[in-house]
Amino acid sequence: MSKEKIAISIDSDLLEEIDSMVDGTKLRSRSQAIEVLLKQSIKFKPVDVAVMLIHSRELENIFRKFEGKPFFEHNLDFLRKNRFKELYIVTQETSRFKAYTDNDIKINLITESSAKGTASALNLLKDKLKTDFVVFNGDTLNDFDIRRMISKHKSSKYICTMGLISSTSPSSFGSVVLDGEQIVDFKEKKEASTNIINAGIYIFKPNIFLLFDDKTQSLENDLFPKLAKLNLLQGFFTLGKYVHAPDLI
Repeated sequence: MSKEKIAISIDSDLLEEIDSMVDGTKLRSRSQAIEVLLKQSIKFKPVDVAVMLIHSRELENIFRKFEGKPFFEHNLDFLRKNRFKELYIVTQETSRFKAYTDNDIKINLITESSAKGTASALNLLKDKLKTDFVVFNGDTLNDFDIRRMISKHKSSKYICTMGLISSTSPSSFGSVVLDGEQIVDFKEKKEASTNIINAGIYIFKPNIFLLFDDKTQSLENDLFPKLAKLNLLQGFFTLGKYVHAPDLI
């Protein structure tokens, strides 16, 4: 990997602390010590931004009561419980969400002029998402230890980590093919060869948008197969509660 020289100004007391880390073995120079500290800082930066993708046809489902409250509010509870600070909601009709304010979570409403696909919807945020972020489908509820999923994602080489669950009817969804933790292929509904399916929740690195092009309209049909071929996609079994809103009808 190529390196570039830069000039920076650092507080003298901080520089003294950095110099004290140079031991001549693991850290041989001041610049190496600074590089290590920067890498550690980036690696452990919390993931606290989420994106909810909602097609207008699912609005009735996500506002339908489930266990005493609208389905949508269960997802807000999940984000709040896991210390997320900001949520982007991308949909074609945002008026029903304007009543929601949250002191813990900043909610941003992004209006999609027409529904072209989940990838097209996410691409509307390419200039806003500068750190690792979570994406999930608004008609799906996953309640699990997402901090474990984030930790696995942050410590890996993969540009995307996909939440996975086991299904008794994979032929209704299409299945995921794994090689260890790496996702290597997807099978269409009629060709489902495993009982592992996409749980509808993902973690991305911000450079994911470099892999978008004019043909990237669907995450499921366009982006994820491309990531699998490039060896950039891993799976994580959520092992928690999973509810698909349309199934509640």
